[in-house]
Amino acid sequence: ALEYAALSGSPISEHNRTQRDKTSPYDLIYLVLTDERPLIYERIDRRVERMIREGLVEEVKSLMALPGVESTSTSMQALGYREIAGYLRGEYDLERATELIKRNTRHFAKRQLTWFKREHVVRMVERGGRSDEELLEEILDIVRQSWRDIA
Repeated sequence: ALEYAALSGSPISEHNRTQRDKTSPYDLIYLVLTDERPLIYERIDRRVERMIREGLVEEVKSLMALPGVESTSTSMQALGYREIAGYLRGEYDLERATELIKRNTRHFAKRQLTWFKREHVVRMVERGGRSDEELLEEILDIVRQSWRDIA
């Protein structure tokens, strides 16, 4: 953004606004597969618990032991790393760290969905309890329709 502003004399927000209104030179289909929020959150919770079981604490501990890696390092700000680092520094217990990871990941997932919904080229495909085969059939229908539209 700084480089763009320095070279063009305009803020990056102006560039982004004009880009948003442009159509793509490509015939693309931008699909986002989503599900009901409670199911997404349940999967996030299970994934975080699996990450803890499979060694996230040890991974963060080994990273923190590396020379030059500080709690303020960009790499240590990633979801999961930041919370486990707080646990390792004694700021809270592992249960609290796990809950923080779950909460922060749910917030991130919500922001992602909001971002995708604002994109005008995105087609949201709701899982809605359907089987993988049913979802695949809907996706193929979307692709087939797209091909008919451009042919």
